[in-house]
Amino acid sequence: EALEAANLPEDIQHVADRDLNRLKSMQPAQPEYSVIRTYLEWIADLPWSKSSTDNLDIQNARDQLDHDHHALDKVKKRIVEFLAVRSLQRGNRKGGGAGPILCLVGPPGVGKTSLGRSVAKAIGRKFARMALGGVRDEAEIRGHRRTYIGAMPGTVIQC
Repeated sequence: EALEAANLPEDIQHVADRDLNRLKSMQPAQPEYSVIRTYLEWIADLPWSKSSTDNLDIQNARDQLDHDHHALDKVKKRIVEFLAVRSLQRGNRKGGGAGPILCLVGPPGVGKTSLGRSVAKAIGRKFARMALGGVRDEAEIRGHRRTYIGAMPGTVIQC
């Protein structure tokens, strides 16, 4: 029921239907039953039909960054360049696949979070902060493979 209400894309719906049929033929005591059930629950909970359109107006982004930050000229220039390239690439990307990620790195207190908030406000997106300090394994970020018992999605999905 939840999978039907999730409005899944066609290719994801095919995978979910296949796994749901496998789940129906299994006994709940089998170890793989809980793995498939958790996977299907995560698929159903994701906001598949929710999307936002980016406001990639470069002047707006520059004004927002200048309003929020009175220094950091090199960083602000690089962020504006990043947004300019994204606005040029917007029409060239097919299928709406994953684009580049802007990663801010530095010691505490230099303005990474406030810059991220300013960029999110400028392009009209919700800001999500994710601290990756202490992450020992890429599976914590990307998620574990489904073959593991107790596999969970990564921190990007869980945010």
